[in-house]
Amino acid sequence: MKRLISPLVLAAAALALPAAAQTPPTQGWPANRPPDQSSPQAKPPQQPSAPTAGPTTGPTTGQNGPRAPAAPGTPGAQAAAGTPTANGAPAATAPPGPVPLPQWFYEIDTKHTGEVSRADFLKFRMRSFEELDANKDGKLSLDEFLKVAEPPFSNDVPGGPSLEDRRNRARAEFQNLDTNRDGFVERAEAEALVHAEFNQYDTDRDNKVTEPELRLIVQRSIAREAAERQQAEAQRRQGKIGINDFIDMQLREADKLDKNGDGKVSQQEYLLLAGPADGEQAKNLLPFDIRKQLVLRKFQEIDTNKDGQLDRVELTSYAVRQFIDMDGNKDRFLTEEEFKKAQEAETKKMRALIQTMQPAQPPPQPRPAPAQPKGAGQPQPAPAPAGLAPGLPQGTR
Repeated sequence: MKRLISPLVLAAAALALPAAAQTPPTQGWPANRPPDQSSPQAKPPQQPSAPTAGPTTGPTTGQNGPRAPAAPGTPGAQAAAGTPTANGAPAATAPPGPVPLPQWFYEIDTKHTGEVSRADFLKFRMRSFEELDANKDGKLSLDEFLKVAEPPFSNDVPGGPSLEDRRNRARAEFQNLDTNRDGFVERAEAEALVHAEFNQYDTDRDNKVTEPELRLIVQRSIAREAAERQQAEAQRRQGKIGINDFIDMQLREADKLDKNGDGKVSQQEYLLLAGPADGEQAKNLLPFDIRKQLVLRKFQEIDTNKDGQLDRVELTSYAVRQFIDMDGNKDRFLTEEEFKKAQEAETKKMRALIQTMQPAQPPPQPRPAPAQPKGAGQPQPAPAPAGLAPGLPQGTR
């Protein structure tokens, strides 16, 4: 289906950050900065593991994660694999570990009570607000908020977004948080988002989040992600494309235009889509000026921050909008028929634009009438009635 996408309809996407399996859905307010490595971190309480038939080489299973695999050939490894033990009896398969909890739960529940109150959750989440509020005026300016994209709040990771991409994402998030559009994120606006996040975890509305509530949410999130992956794989086998595959496909096309490898597409790089200006390859193509105008129109449509470059955040946003428009039946997958319809619609749109760009043709001049013989334009006398002499009144003969 890749062949159905016209270069002028290029839709690329930003690097999608994969959600960790143990992270509950939606983190509305930016997470706090990582704890200092020099200070002891809050760790989940370890549960005693069931006795095994022999020594193992990995740590036991705790609340924060599954057991590390035992070395091959040890009794622990045999039991985990369900293979027969030394006495020939089949060993029972080790039960799966508990659903992991997010790290913030352990950092708040330092007394190991198994629950987090709304007040403690709010205080914990708003620590990042206090650290970003450099002048301590109770609100965050854009410059203050953009620090969330820098260390120690956010660090460079291999294959992850660049600092500039993180800043662009933070800039877009700032606009969403600034609900009253006064150019600041006030404390009340930030707290409202934190309370909304807490409400997602507090399913019984008792103003506290317990371990069973949070584990159930995480478990459902993991199951939902697994189901979505299975559905995407099944649809892919049927010749359909999901949004993640669509984004990856378009990103690869955008990377081909990024000649200097800076992770962005400049206007000059994007103009390569216009094709050659002259020469043998330019034959049977539209005039180069028209092709250039069409490409620049598309560039301006994608370049939402008007900095003359297409970063991965802008390309992501455009790809998502394009995917939604192309997904006619709203099943979150694109078929070859939907690709074809999108291409036809884009072609029709381009033809209309081309008509407005072409110079207007002068109206045709009226052709001069052919010359007539002399006297041909004068009126001729009507023929006289039969039986009368020309010019004589009736009855005079």
